[in-house]
Amino acid sequence: MKDIIKYIWFTSHKFGMYITPYLWMYCPDNVLIFYCITILSWNLNKDRCLITQLEYYLFKETFLGNGKNFVVPFKHRVILYINFLIALFYQRKLNK
Repeated sequence: MKDIIKYIWFTSHKFGMYITPYLWMYCPDNVLIFYCITILSWNLNKDRCLITQLEYYLFKETFLGNGKNFVVPFKHRVILYINFLIALFYQRKLNK
C-alpha cells in the first residue's frame, strides 16, 4: 500500500512540476497566488522544495531518486519566474 501511495505522490509531483508553470494560460485569476507562495517558499528555504523535503521525510527518498536532493534546479526556477511575470502582465492587461 505504501508503494502505491509513494508512486501516486511522486508521479503527481513530477507531473505538477511540468504543468504548474503554464497553468496561468488556463486559469489566470487563481494561479498567481500559488506562484507567489511557491516562489516565496523557495526563496525562504534556500531554493529547496518543501514538497520534496516532505517526500524524503515520509518515504526516505524523493521523486528525484535516493538521497537528500531538495534543491529546485535553476532552470525550473527560471521557468516559473518567467511564467509568473508573463501571467502578471497578462492579468494586468485584462484588467485595463
